Amino acid sequence: MTIVVSGGTGFIGRHLVRQLAEAGETVHVLARPDSQAGDLPATVHRIAEPAMLGDLLQRLQPQTCFHLATRYAHDTAPDAIPALIAANLGFAAQFADAAARSGCKAFVNTGTASQLNSRGDYMPASLYAASKQAFEDLLVYFDRRAGLPVANVLLFDTYGPGDTRNKLLAQLIAAAKSGTPINLSPGEQEIDLLHIDDAVAGLAAAARGLHNGASHPAHYVLSSKRPLTIRALAELIIANGGENLKANWGARAYRDGEVMQTWKGGTPPPGWQPQHRLEDFLRERLA
Repeated sequence: MTIVVSGGTGFIGRHLVRQLAEAGETVHVLARPDSQAGDLPATVHRIAEPAMLGDLLQRLQPQTCFHLATRYAHDTAPDAIPALIAANLGFAAQFADAAARSGCKAFVNTGTASQLNSRGDYMPASLYAASKQAFEDLLVYFDRRAGLPVANVLLFDTYGPGDTRNKLLAQLIAAAKSGTPINLSPGEQEIDLLHIDDAVAGLAAAARGLHNGASHPAHYVLSSKRPLTIRALAELIIANGGENLKANWGARAYRDGEVMQTWKGGTPPPGWQPQHRLEDFLRERLA
């Protein structure tokens, strides 16, 4: 099967590309001209202009497309808004259009759980989250009017080997290893951490569902089913080899729009359940 992945040079994308290649799929990655592809087991296409997508996908004729490319910003300065909209709506819509015109049978889009509040209502925590929801709305057109079967997959936080994003979990592990105190918020907000292998398996399951006749546009959620507060996460780290973790609780304020409770609802992709435990990863990293 020929598969096209946007955002294939990012953390989630790299793991997805490797899993697809190991499964024998022919993988093509859409990448910015300045992105670092490294040793990806895929053909990398440098996209200087989104207008290139139409001819490229007509030539490749992919059966499946995964859209992971995004421009992230929690706090968006006014001069950063055009680039965010161009990436998260403009490029994304042109990718979906090219996929539809090429006859693609499964388009898997990734969103963020910060689009929703704890009740599952639309309440974006940032302009970035709002842009992700806006693209989901555009995808309704491509699914219902342009013949492109779509699955939207909401992601919480991911972790795993090879992660260079320096997110909170990595900072806490580094602080536990060094013994250097780390300044944190009061720590009552929840976080839902999913191992990268589970995340990649969930995306693949969403694509399989479309190929197997699942109704669409589909909406799935990839959750560990084990949300915990930042304070509980710190305690888990201490209990699994990070005894030297020293947290200055309340030294930092909550971010504007901080999601205090994660959404516990939603439907997983067909046949998918998380398989990895955070404790195992912590013990490995803190050994």
